[in-house]
Amino acid sequence: MEVQFLLRFVILLGLVETMTACAVLSSYADDKYDYLPALTMNSNRSLVKKVTLIAREENLPPLGVPIDLHRNIGFASVFLRLENPQLISVTVRVTKVEIRSLSNGELQSFQHSLQEVQLKPLENSEVVLQLTNKSGYTAKDQVKAIVTYQVGDITSIIESEPVKVSR
Repeated sequence: MEVQFLLRFVILLGLVETMTACAVLSSYADDKYDYLPALTMNSNRSLVKKVTLIAREENLPPLGVPIDLHRNIGFASVFLRLENPQLISVTVRVTKVEIRSLSNGELQSFQHSLQEVQLKPLENSEVVLQLTNKSGYTAKDQVKAIVTYQVGDITSIIESEPVKVSR
């Protein structure tokens, strides 16, 4: 009699443990799917997270290099921090990069060509755009980068923090 009671107790305990484990897994699965739509959300505006600018001007050539009137004097390095929170690949088209004076908004004479960046699902990336010119910076104060980019049919603009030109 005691053996049958012990056997029933062990079987009942096993069933309770199995049901508890299934309930825990079921609630975990429900929670997991609650977060999934946030990953697949079509959030194009948040792809370019940050723009950082490094601006420098080199009026004199490096030591040992002869003077060349046609060499580059103004340099701008524009760093784009990109994050793709989606489960699909996305193409970011950088259509325009402007360097502007902070005090009067004067456009500095840098040229930039169209650049496309392909982001895989859930990829984080940093892209550096190197801009140069032969005249240097006309701005005597701080400058900022203004980046215009396109994702699908949506065009967005993001600016860097103002920086001082290193001379």
